[in-house]
Amino acid sequence: LTDLPGELLELILCCDVLGAADIGRVSCTCRRLREACQPRGKVWRQRFRLRWPSLLKYYSHTDGVSWLEEYKARHNAGLEAQRIVASFSKRFFSEHVPCDGFSDIETLGCPSHFFEDELMCILNMEGR
Repeated sequence: LTDLPGELLELILCCDVLGAADIGRVSCTCRRLREACQPRGKVWRQRFRLRWPSLLKYYSHTDGVSWLEEYKARHNAGLEAQRIVASFSKRFFSEHVPCDGFSDIETLGCPSHFFEDELMCILNMEGR
C-alpha cells in the first residue's frame, strides 16, 4: 500500500466498504498511511459524508474543517442522544414533564444539528 501513488491510495481509503475503525487502524500502521488519512483530508470527509450525508450542507468547501474531529463529535452526539432518548420513558412516564426535563439536551456541548440528525435517525429506524 505504501508504494502506491497518493491519489490511488486516497481512492482506496475512500472506498465505501471501509469503516471509520478501518481508517483509524490503517492510519496507525505507518507515517505514510497516517498522512494519507490526515484529519482535514479527503478520507475523513468521505467517511463523514457516507455516514451522515444530510449534514454536509452545514459546511463550506472553503472551511478548514478537521473531518476527523467532526466525525468524532457527531458520533459522540449520537451516542448521547440515544442515551437521552432511552431515558425519556423512565423520566416522563407521568403526565407532568418537569421544567428542567430537557436540560441535559441543552447542555450537550455539540452543534444542535448533530442532535437533530440523530433524532431523525432514531425516528426513521425500522421497528420504531
